[in-house]
Amino acid sequence: MRIPLILVGLTLGGCAATHYRYDSPAQAVPTAWKNAHPADSLGRIQPERPVAAPTEVPTQLSQVPAAGPWWAVFNDTTLTRLETQANTLNFSTRAAVARVEQARAQLRIADAQRAPVVALAPSTYYSQLSALRPRQASAIPAVAVNQQQFYVPVNVNYEVDLWGRLRRNAQAADANLQATEDDEQAVRLTVAADAANTYFGLRGLDAELLVLDSARQARRYNVQLTAARFKAGVDNEIGVRRAETELANVEASAVELRRQRAGLVASLSTLTGRPASSFVLPSVQPDSVGPVIPQPTNPTPATPPGPLLPAPPAIPANVPAQLLARRPDLRRAERLTAAADLRAKAARLARLPTLQLNGYIGPQTTNVGDLPKLANAYTYYVGGGFNIPIFDGGRLRGNQQLAEAQTSEVVANSRNLTLTAYEEVETALADVAFSRAQLAAQQRALRSARLAGRLTLERYRRGLTDYFAVVDADRQTLDAARLVVQTQTTQLRAAVQLVRTLGGGWQ
Repeated sequence: MRIPLILVGLTLGGCAATHYRYDSPAQAVPTAWKNAHPADSLGRIQPERPVAAPTEVPTQLSQVPAAGPWWAVFNDTTLTRLETQANTLNFSTRAAVARVEQARAQLRIADAQRAPVVALAPSTYYSQLSALRPRQASAIPAVAVNQQQFYVPVNVNYEVDLWGRLRRNAQAADANLQATEDDEQAVRLTVAADAANTYFGLRGLDAELLVLDSARQARRYNVQLTAARFKAGVDNEIGVRRAETELANVEASAVELRRQRAGLVASLSTLTGRPASSFVLPSVQPDSVGPVIPQPTNPTPATPPGPLLPAPPAIPANVPAQLLARRPDLRRAERLTAAADLRAKAARLARLPTLQLNGYIGPQTTNVGDLPKLANAYTYYVGGGFNIPIFDGGRLRGNQQLAEAQTSEVVANSRNLTLTAYEEVETALADVAFSRAQLAAQQRALRSARLAGRLTLERYRRGLTDYFAVVDADRQTLDAARLVVQTQTTQLRAAVQLVRTLGGGWQ
């Protein structure tokens, strides 16, 4: 009867309830994006009407293509190098990799709960029986008896997974591992987006510094011009002082931009996993500290440089809404929902009876030299029993209710995260459309400001207007040029944000 008992237990464990089926919660996928259309010159997106309500469809994670190195669309070799370094050296990414290894270890622990526990437990003990112990016959002499035993048993313990509780725990650990892997991808995506945003912000400052450098040269020329006119008695000293004021203001603005640039370089060093003191990203902005360069008769002030900032990538008008399922944070939320549901099922199954099998076998003798004589020296035990919960003060039921409430919380968080994803995509698409329209308007304003500046300076040379008109025209030109560069930077950052919200690009 001993062997059949073991076989029955193993059979019951193999036939445990395995008919659990997890249906991933349906994700509301919009039929189209409201802000995917380009904006007109007034910032209006056509058509200005809401799209149809999102439709509930099951999440098909396996059918969504994986994201590649999305930063290649910007065609910037420096950005590609920085992204490669951030993906490899960033410590947030390394911590996420370590969390994946922890989840793998947790899965191994959960799987081990379903296997028998076999342990070798050699022991020895020395005992003495009292001479005054009860005896069966008075003829037996009342003497103390000394005993020494040597015992080398192999202990076996095994919980039969009758209802599939242990299997559910293992499946929950596996789902948690998948969620941790998705979290690693989310961290990598965030780090890559942060690196790209920081890099484009830095290059935007470089471009803006070139604008200020051009304006500085023009201001220095104006100082010379007003000083010469003052010495010639054509103009008063106020014009000279105003020109010097404008030159100092431009230089102060350049110092502020360099301060901001130093902070971005330090941030980029952390993102790429290197100390800020040893990281350098050279500026392309020249220092014009030498002698005043002679200006042409009609100088062109505050010209925005284009090559420093790459052209924004072409974004298709119809971005597939199904790409949302590729977002690693949404995939992580779905896997966490599966894990929570499995833990709730395991908590319910924990209220059912459990079957525990155990036993041992091994030699036992009073002489250590007889241990190898297994034919006559071994002893064994095989047994098992049920544990049927009757009363525990509501502990098991409370555990089930807790797990079910936690599942409801995870589901609600997952749905809220989905809504947040819609918000982020629509906002990113709007930023892309509006920044494009804004840049076109600002470029028109810059062309007009530059023309007005040249005309005003020419009128000042001829004595038809005072220097205050020149100051006002130069300020408008400088402001327009800086806004062009800032909007170009915003355009690139909007494209990066769209990449992040779509989980790694729009391809």
